[in-house]
Amino acid sequence: MTTSFTRRRLLAAGLALAVAPAFLPATATAATAVPPQDIAALGAPDRTLEARLATLARSLEGTRIGVAVVDIDAGRTALLNADGMFPMQGVSTLPMAIAVLHLAEQDVISLERMLTLTSADIAPGRSPLATRLKARPVKFTARQLIEHMLLNGDTTATDALVRLAGGPGAIRSALARLDAAEGLRIDRYERELQPAVFGLKPDKAFADPARFRAAIDTLGPQVRRQAQARYLQDKRDTASPRAIASLYARLEQGRLLQRRNAALVLDLLRRSKSGLDRLNAGMTKGWTLAHRSGQTPTIDGFTAVFNDSGIASGRGASRIAIVVFMEGATQPVGTLAAFHQSLARSVLEAWEPPSRA
Repeated sequence: MTTSFTRRRLLAAGLALAVAPAFLPATATAATAVPPQDIAALGAPDRTLEARLATLARSLEGTRIGVAVVDIDAGRTALLNADGMFPMQGVSTLPMAIAVLHLAEQDVISLERMLTLTSADIAPGRSPLATRLKARPVKFTARQLIEHMLLNGDTTATDALVRLAGGPGAIRSALARLDAAEGLRIDRYERELQPAVFGLKPDKAFADPARFRAAIDTLGPQVRRQAQARYLQDKRDTASPRAIASLYARLEQGRLLQRRNAALVLDLLRRSKSGLDRLNAGMTKGWTLAHRSGQTPTIDGFTAVFNDSGIASGRGASRIAIVVFMEGATQPVGTLAAFHQSLARSVLEAWEPPSRA
């Protein structure tokens, strides 16, 4: 297991001044001229907390773990393998939503545009929309698809939005214009990515979860494990914990999107219906979490990806970004979820502001 600490060189003093929390008026647009925020510039690392996180990580022997935690207001960080690249799975919907909303702000696309989806548009993976689309074609606005993507991690809604944006390349370009592309890759549609976890080629039949699972089962344990090992070595559709933590921090500070769009994303993330057994279950009294999770199916006792990420908000307007990426786990899913919970509690207990009661 990788537990080494890595940190980029602190930004120059001039850049450090640019990362103080910004409170922009509601009509302000994202400050795209502001240099990209490296979260290390927000303050000195908390070595005590980092040591605690490393101890927690050692309890999951054989699982590769990356963590980035940043206290946006107090100016401190705790990083563990934070520059390593990990598969995002559902966490990728955060940068995708940011990219789509940026394109809308630039009048490249309209959030009110109606898109008709049919059963042919169903993507494999988690897609609550699939049931409706199997019955008949349904029209959605782009705004509604963003809601389905962020609330449910819906793969069909995700692919529809990526197509509307112009493909994965257009998503990458939009993130680059926001200085948000470093340490972050969006390369494939969900209909390509989810079968690739098991070495399968895209197939329209995989819109049916039973047929997708049957195709996986026919591969055999050794072939499945080898395919997942290749997937974990693939550089595509990966991100570093640092990059995702920086996205959360900049989104919360109003440095990526117009305030109303940033508020939309954060509200949907607070109401997210997936991954509630992870960081969210570790929130202590008075704290709430806006988050996006992601994982691959557990097969043969192996979970290739088990992620969560979000912004915790608590007393005194405290805001803490927490990103946990895990790959190659052989422990039970309940054990992996308990790790997320313990990490969240450790962070909040270490950084919660003193009570003024």
